Amino acid sequence: MTRYRRGFFPGFLVGWMLLALWGSACGQDRGIVTRKFQETVVPSEQRVALVIGNSAYETAPLRNPINDARAMGKVLSELGFHVTVKENLGQKEMKVAIQAFGEQIQKGGVGLFYFAGHGIQAGGRNFLIPVGARIEHEKQVEYEGVDAGSVLAEMEYARNRLNIVILDACRDNPFARSFRSSALGLASVNAPSGTLIAYATSPGSVANDGPGENGIYTGELVKAMQTPGLKIEDVFKQVRSAVKELTQGKQVPWESSSLEGDFFFKAPEKGPEPAEREGGSGGVIPVAKLGGDAPARSVRTWKEPVTGMVFVWVPGGCFLMGSPYSEERRDADEGPVHEVCVDGFWMGKTEVTNGQFRKFQPQHDSGEYQGCALDGESQPVVHVGWDDAAGFAQWLKAQTGGNYNFRLPTEAEWEYACRAGTETAYYWSDDQAQACEYENVGDETPRRQWNWTGGNSCDDGYLATAPVATFQANGFGLHDLAGNVGEWCMDVYTVDVYNKHERSNPVHVLENAGADRVIRGGHWRAGPGEVRCANRGAGLPATMNDHLGFRLVREQ
Repeated sequence: MTRYRRGFFPGFLVGWMLLALWGSACGQDRGIVTRKFQETVVPSEQRVALVIGNSAYETAPLRNPINDARAMGKVLSELGFHVTVKENLGQKEMKVAIQAFGEQIQKGGVGLFYFAGHGIQAGGRNFLIPVGARIEHEKQVEYEGVDAGSVLAEMEYARNRLNIVILDACRDNPFARSFRSSALGLASVNAPSGTLIAYATSPGSVANDGPGENGIYTGELVKAMQTPGLKIEDVFKQVRSAVKELTQGKQVPWESSSLEGDFFFKAPEKGPEPAEREGGSGGVIPVAKLGGDAPARSVRTWKEPVTGMVFVWVPGGCFLMGSPYSEERRDADEGPVHEVCVDGFWMGKTEVTNGQFRKFQPQHDSGEYQGCALDGESQPVVHVGWDDAAGFAQWLKAQTGGNYNFRLPTEAEWEYACRAGTETAYYWSDDQAQACEYENVGDETPRRQWNWTGGNSCDDGYLATAPVATFQANGFGLHDLAGNVGEWCMDVYTVDVYNKHERSNPVHVLENAGADRVIRGGHWRAGPGEVRCANRGAGLPATMNDHLGFRLVREQ
């Protein structure tokens, strides 16, 4: 067990030397608009896309379809599609554009049709509503709208290898009052051979236009499409999960598919990607699998709106908590090894930064160490006690209107998140020498600068704290769990708590159990033993130092 006190630096003896600086370490268009994009990727077969966004309806205008169409067109062009984007089309212009698209895809390859705007089902058929449509009763839909079946007919006639139809058109029927039928959304249509039809929500339901610049569905889709090595079916599965989460289950995207073979919007990369790409609200980011050449797994993210903190979804599961007697550098309080199961939870992708914490305590100063600043906006906040961390969580809950409950992670959740499915001493392997590839730890850098002894036999290039997410993520997409700064947990610390753990979601918070709180994770001063996922630390709630911070969990 590591004991934390102010000014105590475990694992090192500090020699005072003359300090030398160590560089960087220490309004919408309402007319018809046609946009052409030039492809930035050359695929192995022709890719053609027609993208239509209709917003400027006289009855029930929409805010996002134009933005959605432009975003989709831009991403598709980057993915190797020859893209035509049309905006605010009338019926005749829509039909002409669809016919021209049909001629283009007769050359073979992949065809993609995307529509954002109003869509209505009438008589069991789906109609896309042009700008300028005048519909007074249900029968007129057939004459004023554009039958979505005409797109499928063009695709079927072309007989190209693969076709994709994406309809973000399941919004509220603007003419519902004059309709005899009470049907909502679009009707289910069986996809012809070699075709995938994707709907923004399930048949008979309506979609959310979204509060932001893009509709919720398209906003998530354009992010997921850019994930390397993700099959098309998995792209839409991830979008479904993200949209369902963002709308609290009110909107569930749906697909009908008869595809044969695999299709990737973005081809698999040749090797694992060590660092992930940032996701937006409820986004999807690729995370490399450690220690192998397996394709990257993808994880869900959610961006908290007050501080901009990104949370990663950690799927529930079971694991062996603690360390075996054979594990080098283990402490007695890490046993016995026992199986623990935790429910899924959202965890901060990184430790809370100074910039984020100062939204709660504007005057907070994380200070410096030997001339190395610890107070940068993107560095992890330090010199915070357990009560400060818990107070920040409660403040954030209030700032988000009480819609989300934030807290410190339990000790079990923390170790589960650190291990990310591994059973080795370190989440990357049993090789301590690899620590500096994954974490900011006590290493050769401060040893050279300040004549420290001990530490890890590697060099991470940082004298003190690094900006969060400087180093690559673990298998769950989480950064800095075993380095940068130690992290407060919810639990009260006792040496023998593992003998008392329940199997499911254990947490030890009895006040009579003791005064110390659990601290987990390595830090920029940490030696090899403290970087292990099983290592446990403790400190009084008022403990503060330059290598102790925290990260948050968001409850479901």
